[in-house]
Amino acid sequence: MKADGRHYRLPERKSSGPCTKQDTFAVIKFWYWRMKKWFLFYLVALSCSGIHAQNMYGDDPKPFTGALLAGLNFSQVDGDSYYGYHKVALNAGAMVYVHFTPTVGISMELLYSRKGSRGVTETNSQYVGAYFARYYMDVNYVEVPIMFHAIYGKYDMELGASYNYLVGSKEDVIADQPVVIDPIRNMFSTSDVDFACGFTRKLYDKWFVNVRYEYSLTSIRPPERIPYGYSYGNQGQFNNLFCLRMVRVLN
Repeated sequence: MKADGRHYRLPERKSSGPCTKQDTFAVIKFWYWRMKKWFLFYLVALSCSGIHAQNMYGDDPKPFTGALLAGLNFSQVDGDSYYGYHKVALNAGAMVYVHFTPTVGISMELLYSRKGSRGVTETNSQYVGAYFARYYMDVNYVEVPIMFHAIYGKYDMELGASYNYLVGSKEDVIADQPVVIDPIRNMFSTSDVDFACGFTRKLYDKWFVNVRYEYSLTSIRPPERIPYGYSYGNQGQFNNLFCLRMVRVLN
């Protein structure tokens, strides 16, 4: 990715194979650059405009807003040998939202977030013939996202980062031959930092829906700790997910 004047250009991919970590980071950096310029401009414009029109939290929102959140993660792990957002699991917790103005704010959440990967491969074995090999990865986190917000009408745009602390993990393979996964040699990193962006839309009264995308900025497991035969590339493994949640504002 190069800066060309004041703009970033998204590089062309040189192959038609699965996306690599470099491809994914190129896309993230491209959209992050564009979103950052828009987001900063929007924050400044709203802060300086003196607009006090009704927003999604009411005519005159309190300085602090509390909310409960619950929904689902649709996740995959970049750097394993599978692709697709096939792991569906819980994302739930609470949020505190600080309103600087009726249209600009910052929030912090405390979440329990289940991430990971699921893979199925149809293959042939000299022992059992044709069969489906299955791969399961579960990584469960206590997550603390810090998000900056810009509100317009019923929409709340968000951009920020999330710290994840690993509280549990499990990895399993169903194949024609035993696959040894050592809890020490193949252990996951204890923490992870994610890029995060998304939006919230008001549905009715105090009910909202939130859509968020997250991608690991730090590896959840380095390449030397990935079980043999279950890695892709040489950069390690990275969480990659979309999240869909319901939000219930408390005040």
